[in-house]
Amino acid sequence: MSEDEQNEQTAEDSEQSDEQPVGSEPAQESEATEQPEEQSDTEPGEKPADESEQATEQPDQSTDETAKGELNPKRQSMLDLIDKWMPTSLNNPRVPEGETLDLMATAGWTKARGQQSKQEKDAGGHPVTSCGDILAAMLRLWGSNFVGAFMIRDQDANGRAPGAKGLGYYVECDGTQSPQPGDIIVLRNGVGKSSAGSVGHVGILVEAGDTEWRTADGGGGTLPDQTASVTTRTVRFDDNIPILKSPTDLKEKQLDGWVDLDKLGQASQE
Repeated sequence: MSEDEQNEQTAEDSEQSDEQPVGSEPAQESEATEQPEEQSDTEPGEKPADESEQATEQPDQSTDETAKGELNPKRQSMLDLIDKWMPTSLNNPRVPEGETLDLMATAGWTKARGQQSKQEKDAGGHPVTSCGDILAAMLRLWGSNFVGAFMIRDQDANGRAPGAKGLGYYVECDGTQSPQPGDIIVLRNGVGKSSAGSVGHVGILVEAGDTEWRTADGGGGTLPDQTASVTTRTVRFDDNIPILKSPTDLKEKQLDGWVDLDKLGQASQE
């Protein structure tokens, strides 16, 4: 996003420009404003996004309520992975049965990394949060032939072009189509023409309704903590373009587009 500029404005965190991969993945997040947040991620070269989100609302514990019955195997397997690996956090890691690490650790996030981002924030910088790294980890667990992080639209997880758009995996949001469960959504850092080209957050769509969407994403939590969970966001439509609101700082972000999961290749799972 990932999805940028500025910011950390309100109390403990806001969804930050969702992030720069901790390891080899370049996506960087900057914290914005306020409380538990899903943070806005930012990449090198991107301006930090200005939302830090986190469920002011309670994160959903699983995707079981989602209408999965009509989904194809690729989409179903992504939702099954979300159920398996989320929710979790640095402070309260949840290791799935049969695994040795939780999703935060699998994405390269440790308490020390959270403390580092907190120090960067306190020093007035644009700290990285876990949003892009969590997305990249989920794509690897799913067995994707293409792995991206916060800047998935334009780059791969290592910061190299082309990204999903250049490879033909990306669908621009024009009001005539809608993402489906399992697709990777890219939200802009704002609304309207002035937000074009920006990335404010990235996540995986779990369910899309008329007034609320549920997304699975990282970048939540008040630093030094970080969370990965399913979050409910209110949504409105402007000329059929979805505008999603952060559950914490109440900032709106326009849907830029999404990576069509059906267009990605999937390695056979072990």
